[in-house]
Amino acid sequence: MMLHRSLAAGVGLAALATSAFAQSAPSAEEISALRAQVQALSARLEQLEAQARSQGQVQGQVQGQVQGQVQASAAPVAAGTSAATTPTATPAPTQVAARTAPAPSSVDWATGLPEWRSPDGGFSFKPRIRVTADLSTTLGSDFANRDLTTTELRGLRLGGQGRIPGGFSYWIEGDIADNSVSVANAFIAYNRKLGGRDLEVSAGQRLNDRGVEGGTAEDQLPFLERSLMVSTLGPERGAYGVGLTSKLTGSQWHASLSVTGDAISDGTTNDTVTVMGRTHWSVLKSETGFLHLGGWGFVEDLTPATTLASRNLVVASRGNDNLRLSSGTYANPKGASGFGLEFGGVHRAFWAMAEGGKRVVRTAGRDFDQDAFSLSTGFFLTGETPPLSTRTGTWSRPKVANPLGVDGYGAVEVVGRYDTADFTDSLTGGKGETWLLGVNWYPTNNTRVSAHWSAWSVDNRTGVFAGDDKGDTATVRVQTAF
Repeated sequence: MMLHRSLAAGVGLAALATSAFAQSAPSAEEISALRAQVQALSARLEQLEAQARSQGQVQGQVQGQVQGQVQASAAPVAAGTSAATTPTATPAPTQVAARTAPAPSSVDWATGLPEWRSPDGGFSFKPRIRVTADLSTTLGSDFANRDLTTTELRGLRLGGQGRIPGGFSYWIEGDIADNSVSVANAFIAYNRKLGGRDLEVSAGQRLNDRGVEGGTAEDQLPFLERSLMVSTLGPERGAYGVGLTSKLTGSQWHASLSVTGDAISDGTTNDTVTVMGRTHWSVLKSETGFLHLGGWGFVEDLTPATTLASRNLVVASRGNDNLRLSSGTYANPKGASGFGLEFGGVHRAFWAMAEGGKRVVRTAGRDFDQDAFSLSTGFFLTGETPPLSTRTGTWSRPKVANPLGVDGYGAVEVVGRYDTADFTDSLTGGKGETWLLGVNWYPTNNTRVSAHWSAWSVDNRTGVFAGDDKGDTATVRVQTAF
């Protein structure tokens, strides 16, 4: 802008000098009129520059128009005509309309589904879709009713997310699974910068921020099911809770704190109250990888009149409801607390992670320990970088280097995991473990085909399938998610 002002002033002074040479004794009125004209042209320049910035016009066009007006105004003065009577050039109506017409709203297809944005970028909306189908078979159990082959629509999730002017955003999803409909994420958030970091405060229901696996959406996990460790150490209300959550995120770390009640319910009983926090730090970050360190913990206040229902944890496949690990029941609970630690990292196409911890259930009679941990690893045969975020400490979808097509065949990942859970501190609690080996094929960023095999052992102390048992489960999954 200073350059343009200098240009206008220079042109005006040049006109003044020309007039001075053309007329050896210019009158005071002519000089005063010319100065007034230059000031008016400077104001006009500022107006044109503002219009050019809003409509993306090239500054050179503005300069040309202003220079033309200055020269047209200076010419009559040089010829002895009063500058005060010089007419000012006016843009054609079509030019004004072109500069002031609002830009059309944009649609971005970069993620596979359309994201609509308003012309000023303040509003946006993007649909969310997930379809997951499983085929599972179990062999080798001592119980014939456990050796099942099942097909299952593991999940059909529909929803949307977007932004609202003022720093607000929203997210809502409904999930159709096991012949029932439930609400998953449903919250509104406020986002702003705080000391150069990203601060988010949300109200509503959202997934727990509890460890790498526990804080990752199911469709983005390297495995088909969350580990026994995640299911064992979670709060009584489950993976979701309604309340307030705050997150502060840097380039290589994050910290979160939430205060929530139960997940969306019918409102016929008192809610439990859970306070949960987590932090992680991605250290030694370089072009080839980083080291992940993290930890989390929670405290929950349980309603005294409640008897904690036995948890029936998924073992190997959700499609086989007869293959579960039972935690046993706990009468007269007072509260519970839990904690977990995370240690792992990424190096080129390889990743590894260890997670473990303890949950303590406090009852009127005594305290009961529940222990669990998992060791997991993976390697991209096609060279992709494992999508473990250094900002959030959770998994995302891999970015496929060569999507399926004329010149590509997608990404291929080999994964493995060992996980175990122990509820035997209670007389009715069981224990179990699994060894898993799997292959994930990602034809594109939004599609996935997986084949996983698990060798499991389960020892339940109560129920129809009580006693020590072991076997194998193979599962094939086809998924698309946006």
